[in-house]
Amino acid sequence: MKSFLNFLAFVLVLTIQILPQNIDAKLGSGGTFSVLSSSNSSILSISETNNNLNLTNLNIASTIGSNAGIIYKNGLRIFHTFGNNNLFLGYNAGNFTLSNSSNGNVGVGTGTLAGLTTGFENTAVGNVALNSVTSGKYNSAFGSFALQPNTTGDYNSAFGYASLRSNTVGNDNAAFGMAALYSNTTGHDNAAFGNYSLNLNTTGFFNSAFGMNALRKNNGDENSAFGQAALFENTTGYDNSAFGVTALSHNTTGFQNTAVGVNAGSIVTTGSNLVLLGVNSNPSSPTATNEVTLGNNSTQTLRCNTTTITSLSDARDKKNIKDLSLGLNFLMKIHPREFNWDRREWYDNGVADGTKMQETQTAGFIAQELDQVQTEAAAEWLNLVLKENPDRIEATPHNLFPVVVKAIQDLKTEKDTEIASLKSQNEQLRKEISELKELQMRLAKLEQMMNSVEVKFSSNTGE
Repeated sequence: MKSFLNFLAFVLVLTIQILPQNIDAKLGSGGTFSVLSSSNSSILSISETNNNLNLTNLNIASTIGSNAGIIYKNGLRIFHTFGNNNLFLGYNAGNFTLSNSSNGNVGVGTGTLAGLTTGFENTAVGNVALNSVTSGKYNSAFGSFALQPNTTGDYNSAFGYASLRSNTVGNDNAAFGMAALYSNTTGHDNAAFGNYSLNLNTTGFFNSAFGMNALRKNNGDENSAFGQAALFENTTGYDNSAFGVTALSHNTTGFQNTAVGVNAGSIVTTGSNLVLLGVNSNPSSPTATNEVTLGNNSTQTLRCNTTTITSLSDARDKKNIKDLSLGLNFLMKIHPREFNWDRREWYDNGVADGTKMQETQTAGFIAQELDQVQTEAAAEWLNLVLKENPDRIEATPHNLFPVVVKAIQDLKTEKDTEIASLKSQNEQLRKEISELKELQMRLAKLEQMMNSVEVKFSSNTGE
C-alpha cells in the first residue's frame, strides 16, 4: 500500500507539471496523506482533521522562468524575491517589472514597494508602506502608510503609523512617531521625533522637532523644538529655537527667537529676535522685538561673577556726538520711591486689592512718573519706559546713568565755581587782614613815638 501511495504521489506531481487538468484526492474522515522518505521519515503530510500541510523542508525553485519562486494566497501573491537580492512578503508586495538595478529592497506588508521601478536599498514594513516609490533609494519605512506616496524621495526614514504620510519627493527626512511629518511633501532635511511632531509641515526644511506635537503646524524653515507642544502654532516663522514643554507654543510667524524653559515665550505670536530664559519667562508683549528676558515674575536676584554688562560703544559707530543736554535739573524731577509689590497677576480677576501684597518693602521708580518727566522734557529718546504692552508698563532706570553722570558734573562745575569764588574772597580777606596788621603795627609805632615826645616835653617844662 505504501509503495502504491508513493507511486500515486509521483504520478500526481508529474501530471501537474505536464497536463493542465484537475486532479482530486479525497481523504477519509480523520485521515492523513503522507509522503515518506526511504527511512520512513515524514517529508510531507496533509491532515483531514485541520487541513494543515506539513513540510519537513521547503525549497522554492528559482530557475524556471522569471516568475518562479512565488507563493500565492487566494490568487494574490504573498511572497516572492523577484529581482536581485530583493524580498517581498505581503499581498501584492513588490512587482515583476523591476529593473536590474533595483536591488537590496525589502517589503513586508500589503502593497509595500508595489510601485518600485529602479529604486534600491529601500526597506518598507507595514500596510502600503512606501507603496508608490519608483526610483527612490535608501528609504526606510516602518508602520502602516509610512512614506506611502513617496516616489523619488531619497534617504528618508519613517517610523510610526502614517509617519511622512504625504512625502513625495522630499529627501533626508527622519520621522519617528505616529503621524510625524505627516503632511511633508517636498520638505527636506527635517527631523521629527514624537507623535504628530512637524505634523503639518509640507515644504519647510532644516527643522528639528522632539516631542509630541512639537512644531505641529510648522511650514517654516530652520526651526528647532524640544518638548511637548514646543512651537506648536508656528506656521512660517523661521530660525526659532524652543527648549521646554510648550516653549514658544503660540508663535506663528515670529522669527529668530530663543526660548529655554517650560512655557518660556508662550505668549509670543509674531515677536522676533527675543531671548527668553527660564520657566514662564516671557517678553513685554506677544509682538515684542529685540528683547532679552531673564527669569519670570518671581525672579528677585540676578547673579553673576561680574556686576556689569558690556555693550557696543565704539565712536566709529556713532554720529552727531555732543554733550548731554540733560543733567541736574532733569534728575531733580525724578522721584525714587519705596513700595510693596502687589502684582495683578497674583489675583484671579487681575485686580490687586492688597490681600496678596508682599510684606517686604523695596525701592525703585514708578514707570508712569518716569514717563511723565521725560515727556515734559521732550526726552522720550531716553527710553526710560518700555510701553510695548500698554497694560504692563516697564521701567529702564539704567538709562538714567548718563544723566546721573552729567548731574554730578554739573554739581562739580557749580562747586568749582563756588570754591573759586570763596578762594577769591578768602584771598581778598587775607590781603585786607595783612593790611590791617601793617596799619596796626604803624599805629603802635606812632603811639610809641608820641609817648616818647610827651616824656621829653614834660621833662623840659619841669612839669
